[in-house]
Amino acid sequence: MSATRAAVPAGRYGTDPAETERRVRRVYLAAITVVLVIVAAVGAHYLLKPSFNGEVVSFKVLSAAQVQIRLQVDKPGGKAGSCTVRSRDVNGNEVGRLTVPLPKQPSSYDTVVTLRTSGLGTTGELVSCG
Repeated sequence: MSATRAAVPAGRYGTDPAETERRVRRVYLAAITVVLVIVAAVGAHYLLKPSFNGEVVSFKVLSAAQVQIRLQVDKPGGKAGSCTVRSRDVNGNEVGRLTVPLPKQPSSYDTVVTLRTSGLGTTGELVSCG
């Protein structure tokens, strides 16, 4: 006597294993597609964002409560933005921070700002521009 299994009618006793495998593949491909679209969108946003290049040209400690910072920024013409500068004390603690608005025109912007500090600042640093 041979032990052979009779084929059951399709769809009578649950889902066909081949159909289950196809569904799993579809879900897997959909998830991969969503991840790729998100990565592409984030990459495009990063690459297409206007570039603001700033630097602190010089700084001068005026007193225990003020630091003067000369800031130079190259930016896309017609784009407004802002740069944040700060000062730190001898121990590296931040003693002052200021956000400097950048006008739409021109594409190169040079300014001198006076930063009020809560202690003796020993640095003048650019934190970010955007």
